Amino acid sequence: MRRLPFLFVLALLIGCSGRGPVDIPDASELKRLSPGTHQQTADIPSLGSVKYTIEIPNSYDGKTPVPLVLALHYGYEGAKPAPYTGKGMIEAFRSGLSGLNAIVIAPDALGGAWTDAQNEKAAVWLTKSAMKTYAIDNKKVVITGYSLGGEGTWFIGSRHQDLFTGAIPVAAPVAGETGWTIPVYVIHSANDEVVSFAGAKKHADAVKEKGAKLEFKTVNGLSHYKTSAYGSYLRDAVKWLQAEWK
Repeated sequence: MRRLPFLFVLALLIGCSGRGPVDIPDASELKRLSPGTHQQTADIPSLGSVKYTIEIPNSYDGKTPVPLVLALHYGYEGAKPAPYTGKGMIEAFRSGLSGLNAIVIAPDALGGAWTDAQNEKAAVWLTKSAMKTYAIDNKKVVITGYSLGGEGTWFIGSRHQDLFTGAIPVAAPVAGETGWTIPVYVIHSANDEVVSFAGAKKHADAVKEKGAKLEFKTVNGLSHYKTSAYGSYLRDAVKWLQAEWK
């Protein structure tokens, strides 16, 4: 990710205003797919179609429940992201998430930020629909994202703690509530030249002060644009979550 789109700059400037709950359409069964990486389109009632990339581990047998990861992509140019921008998140985070042996689903935003109501609805609907379609361990459902997607992780994760059981915001602007009941592992570079390290640390501290199980990992020497270089730190996040789930 080597760009700073206008959409992301705007999100940093105006932040995320609080709003009430959204109505999530009823989950539907998605197309059942074999192991591998697939680019798909799903129709969401009242929202229209959403493009998403899904990666299913080779060991998935359709019977044994596996973890599920919702991965939210970084910023993009234009009114909507290029088709299957979410695939970039899967590729960047693949090595870091491999220890989970999870199904990973990465939607494209419908336009705007992940904190917008339509994107919140689409992301939660897709997560619930994947859980209806595949054998998922509902005690191991993770939301993660990078940069703009990290902001979505903070926001959507805090508002749907009955669905997600862990959150990993990476290089993320802060958003959402500070009251968390699920474990959160925050990854942020002290050298991030785009998203404030101090702001991320302050928000994480506020969450932890309210009693949340939260780990804050400070990364040194990484630019904001080195998305895939965070893989080793994601591996640590996965190990930490697995220990919290026991």
